[in-house]
Amino acid sequence: MKITAWIKAWCFLFLLAGTLAHAFMAASSAKAAVWTSGAAPCHPEVNFSPENSITGNAQQLVEQVLQSAKKSIRLAGYTFTSPAIVRSLIAAKRRGVDVQVLVDDKGNHGPASVAALNLLAQAAIPVRTIGVYPIHHDKYIVADSSTVETGSFNFTKAAAEKNSENALVLWNCESIAKAYLNHWTSRWNQGKNWQLNY
Repeated sequence: MKITAWIKAWCFLFLLAGTLAHAFMAASSAKAAVWTSGAAPCHPEVNFSPENSITGNAQQLVEQVLQSAKKSIRLAGYTFTSPAIVRSLIAAKRRGVDVQVLVDDKGNHGPASVAALNLLAQAAIPVRTIGVYPIHHDKYIVADSSTVETGSFNFTKAAAEKNSENALVLWNCESIAKAYLNHWTSRWNQGKNWQLNY
């Protein structure tokens, strides 16, 4: 009887170990699928501001994403005043990239924000503001439906030069980009078109 009970216990543990191993492998495959897009793996890159080291800073990483875009850029922001980001967006539009910008309504009534958004609108870039939330605090870019830039970095001069900020880019991450695009579209649909203010 004791041997039979021991054999049953051993078999149970063997089956349990096999089940756990199978579950772990399935979870690992699912995780790998999230971090893989096509044949190339998802590649993360991070930088910070206001550091200006050999590797660059957060704003330079953001601009790199904008400059890499070949088909589309979807930007969601809080406060928007950065001349450098404005220039990069307009340059992308001029090379044929489909650019659209969504920012918080309440945080963009100052002169620098109005000037920045006017420049985008004058360049035929669709711009909307969203005011249905206390704060639209999203700060991210989706480029070519595959690369995501996110983090604390506001698209402002202060974020580049004064504040302590971070920017994380997930290159070639279509599954993650899709989630961000779905979120962006839901917020875009709640926004209102920017009217030129002179």
